[in-house]
Amino acid sequence: MKEKHTITIISCLLIVVQAVQLEDKFFKGLNALLTRGKRQALPPVDVDAYLEKYGYLDIIPAEASHSEETRSNAISEFQRFANLPVSGQLDKATLQKMRQRRCGMRDVIRPSERNAELRARAQNEPLAFSNTYKWDHNEITYKFLDFTRQLPESSQRRAVQNALSKWAEVTPLIFRESTGSNPDILIAYRRNDHNDGSSFDGRGGTLAHAFFPGTASISGDTHFDEDEIWTENTEKGTNLEIVSAHEFGHALGLGHSNAIGALMKPFYGGYDPNYKLGTDDVYRIQQLYGGPNRRLNPQPTQAPKPTIIPSTNNKFCDLKFDGISNAHDGSTYIFRKKEIYKLSSRGYGIEPGFPQPIKNVYKQAPNGVGAVLYSSYTRHTYIFKGNRFWRFTGYTKDSGYPKMLEGFYVDIQAALEWRDGQIYVFKKDQYSVWREDFTRPPNGYPRPIASFWGNLIPNLEAAIRWRDGITYFFRGKNYIKFNDSRRQMEAGYPKPKAAPWLGCDRPIPK
Repeated sequence: MKEKHTITIISCLLIVVQAVQLEDKFFKGLNALLTRGKRQALPPVDVDAYLEKYGYLDIIPAEASHSEETRSNAISEFQRFANLPVSGQLDKATLQKMRQRRCGMRDVIRPSERNAELRARAQNEPLAFSNTYKWDHNEITYKFLDFTRQLPESSQRRAVQNALSKWAEVTPLIFRESTGSNPDILIAYRRNDHNDGSSFDGRGGTLAHAFFPGTASISGDTHFDEDEIWTENTEKGTNLEIVSAHEFGHALGLGHSNAIGALMKPFYGGYDPNYKLGTDDVYRIQQLYGGPNRRLNPQPTQAPKPTIIPSTNNKFCDLKFDGISNAHDGSTYIFRKKEIYKLSSRGYGIEPGFPQPIKNVYKQAPNGVGAVLYSSYTRHTYIFKGNRFWRFTGYTKDSGYPKMLEGFYVDIQAALEWRDGQIYVFKKDQYSVWREDFTRPPNGYPRPIASFWGNLIPNLEAAIRWRDGITYFFRGKNYIKFNDSRRQMEAGYPKPKAAPWLGCDRPIPK
C-alpha cells in the first residue's frame, strides 16, 4: 500500500513538472509572439471615428453603431476619394491610407448634410468644400499668434511667406503680415482639444487644420499641431512650408481634392523641395479669385500672336453654343451638334486642331447635347440630352451611364454649377436645382427664372461659371454677363459673343 502511494506521488510530481515545463514554453512562446507583435505593430485605427471625422459617416451617439451597409458605403467613398481600389472592405491599402499623416479638414460633406445650407456652419468648423467661401478683398492679412520652439522665428516666417507666394503667383491676391487686432488669417500652434471644435491627436495623424473665409472670429485661422516635429529643408519630421501651403488653400476657400498632383490632397506626401500647386489647385483657386493681375513691363517684349478665328469665317464667328463647360484639367469646351471646340487658354479664340468630333474628346458622348457642366464638388462632367444624362470622370464615361431623366429634367437647355455649390438647370422660362439622385425636382421647383435670376432672359442655350469666377449665359449670337451678388444681368447685356469668346475681329474683354 505504501509503495502504491509512493508511485502515485512520484507520478503526480512528474505531471506537475511536465505541466510547469509546458507552461514555461507556452508563456515564452506567447511572450516572443507579443514581442514580435510590438515590434511590428502599426497604430490602431478607429475606423468609424475616422470616417465620422472626415465626413464619410454621420456622427452618432457613442452607444449607437453604424450598420454594415452604411459603413461599407462610407469605406467605398473614402477609397474613391483616396484613389484606391473600391471594395467597401477594410483591406490593407485602405488601413494604411487611414494611418497616413494628413490635414484635419473634412474631405466630404456628411451624408445628412449634403442637402443642407452649409454657410452658417462653416463659420465655426471646418466643413467640406462647397465652392462658396472666399474673401471679398484681394489684400489678405495674416498674423502670428505664437511660434513653435522647434524652429527659429525667421524660419517660420519664411515658410509662411513662401507658402503664400504659391497662391499669390496664380491669383490677384496680395499677402501682408499684420500686427493689428483683426487679421484675416491668424496663425497659431495648439495641442489636443483647443476649443475650436477640431482637436489635435498628438504626434502623427492630424497635422494641422484651417477655417474657410468668412466673417466669424475664427474664419481663416490656421492651426498647427505643436506635438508634430516641424522641420525645414529635410525629409525628417514634417515640412512646415508644405503643410502651410496646403492649409492656406483652405483659408482662401478651397476644400480637399483627389486630383493627381494636387497640393490640396488631404494626405501629407513628405518633403519635396520642388513642390508646387497642381493644375486642379490653380483651376479652383482661379475660379474663386481669377488669374493674376498683369503688370506693366518697362521693356515689353513682342508677345506671340494669339490664335484667333478670322471674322470672315462665319462658320466660327456665328457659332451657336449647344453647351459650354469647364473640364477637370482647366480646359473649356464648346459643344455644337457633332463637334467640340476647345477654347484657347487666353480665354478667346479656338485652339488649333479644333473643332473635332465630340467623341474624340469625351468618349461615347452623344451628339447634339442639350446642356453640359462640370461639377467642382463631384469632380464629374455631366452631359444632358433629351431624357438621359451621361457622367464622365475626366474624359472617360462612367460605367452605368447614361441614366434616365424624368419630368422637368427632360430636354434641359442649359446647366451650371453656381457659386453656392448647387447645380441649376434651365428650360424655357423656368429653372430647378438638380442632383443625380433627383428623379423629379424637389418641393418648390421648378420656379420662374425671374423669381431668383432677376432680369435674366428665358430660353437660354448654354451657361458656365467660368474661371474668372463670373457666371455667363448664352443664347444665339449673344452672351450675358451675370452679377451673382445682385442676381441680375450686368448693364449693357446681352452682347455679341464673337469677339470676347471666339476671338473674331479684335478680341475685347468679356
